[in-house]
Amino acid sequence: MMKLAFIILAHNDPGNLFRLVKRLTVDNDLAIVHWDKKNPLDLQAAAKDYLDRPALARLRFARRVAVEWGRWSMVEATLAGMQELEQSGEAVDYVVLLSGADYLIKPVGALKSFLRRNGGKEYIECVDPDTDPWVVQGLVKERFLHHHWFNWRDNPRLFDWSLKTQKKLGLKRKVPENLKPHFGSQWWALTWPTLQQVLAASRRGAIRQFFKTTWVPDEMFFQTIVASIVPKESIVSSGLTFYHFTHQGKPLVFYNDHFDFLAKQDYFFARKLSVQASRLRDKLDALIDSSTGSNASVMTLNKHLDSYQYFISVQWRGIPDRRVIGRQLDPWYGDLEWNKKPYFAVLSYHGAQLEPLRGALNALPGICCYREIFHGGHIDYALPGKEHPLYPANKPALRDMKRPNFLVDLINANPSLVTGFILRLPCGNEMEKMVIFDPQATVIFILPDDDYLPTGSDKLNWHSAFDNMIMYDYLAEVQRAGKKVTLLKASRHVIPPESITEVSEQVRFLQTTAPR
Repeated sequence: MMKLAFIILAHNDPGNLFRLVKRLTVDNDLAIVHWDKKNPLDLQAAAKDYLDRPALARLRFARRVAVEWGRWSMVEATLAGMQELEQSGEAVDYVVLLSGADYLIKPVGALKSFLRRNGGKEYIECVDPDTDPWVVQGLVKERFLHHHWFNWRDNPRLFDWSLKTQKKLGLKRKVPENLKPHFGSQWWALTWPTLQQVLAASRRGAIRQFFKTTWVPDEMFFQTIVASIVPKESIVSSGLTFYHFTHQGKPLVFYNDHFDFLAKQDYFFARKLSVQASRLRDKLDALIDSSTGSNASVMTLNKHLDSYQYFISVQWRGIPDRRVIGRQLDPWYGDLEWNKKPYFAVLSYHGAQLEPLRGALNALPGICCYREIFHGGHIDYALPGKEHPLYPANKPALRDMKRPNFLVDLINANPSLVTGFILRLPCGNEMEKMVIFDPQATVIFILPDDDYLPTGSDKLNWHSAFDNMIMYDYLAEVQRAGKKVTLLKASRHVIPPESITEVSEQVRFLQTTAPR
């Protein structure tokens, strides 16, 4: 009898995670969960409240890793799940990699029938970048030809500087052991003997060190190793999970109204379901439990996208002077492309005291100046009663799905007001570039003191030096873009009263020019 193991990478939403575990273990298969180390929740204790005894008996927990998107830690978390399986001594035929946001769209029994019928094939995208443009947007060969010591999300300027410097110096890396790089989706289903060879390869120092400084290695490590050890004819260049990216390179997220679309897909899992899509999960459960679902068979893996493409084509026609749903002329700008209302942004270094300035602006009629709405950990509105109802302050992930769209939604939520906000640099999310290049944005630039080498002292004030470097780099970018900005200089981190008056007059003028 075929046995499966499911490795699940999860970082939040334990309720839906355990709902998935219940489904996966119904046929006595094994579920191994990697719970992101950054989440303080004791998942093993929580499991006892969510799962019955049979499901608990088939659940294992992998060694925890603090996972960063785009870094080796994503691969390490997957390897930790494989190591847990190895240590368990369980005899399994296939291992399926899933995320906590995935869900079944066909029963496990149908999956086993499919795997038996296809005789030990490996289900993993293995795309040769020399012949197939698999990457929709962003770096391709640069991912592995150069070292990536910095995370683009946390340190975009250092990431870009490091890559440009290596290119300028002609520094390139060699792929170890004559491996041929391959790309593909992170999600796969592989035979356990093949994964044991992958585990062995991961323990070889040269391979491990190479991929530790590869960018987004989870889309390359397993694909490259499998392509080197498995004959091409034994690889089905597809996983078992249905997913789809927009032309912008963004994954589709499935909600309660996507049941009909998912039910007709010739795959066994769907990625990724919204946390709030409980009715969608209910309908998928009913489908799996029904006679139709129980006998569901998949002959070949095949995406059915007609309804999606029809939706996009209809929306693309658009309405004059209205934003287009599903597609933008310039996807980088998102809905900012359609915004015609002026707004303002205060771009500042981190140490500046900006509350007096913000208070003066909010005292003006028709002006609404938020605090740090693009703060990494939360949406810092700091204006009671003017929060956007669809973007709770403690749910920055909703904002971060498309930050320009969030900004436009916030601007339009206060139709009679001119909206502004504070953006401290570096912000790590490219919103400063959006603002710099957006013709509707008025930019107020706060520069620090030039006191990083105090008179009579030979000790460099590193914080002040770094602030100066960052702000003047951004100012140079503004000047290259031809953007007119208001320049203010802080004195010991305080904005002088006359500068506050100057900015207030400029913002007051915006209120008179805003469209009615």
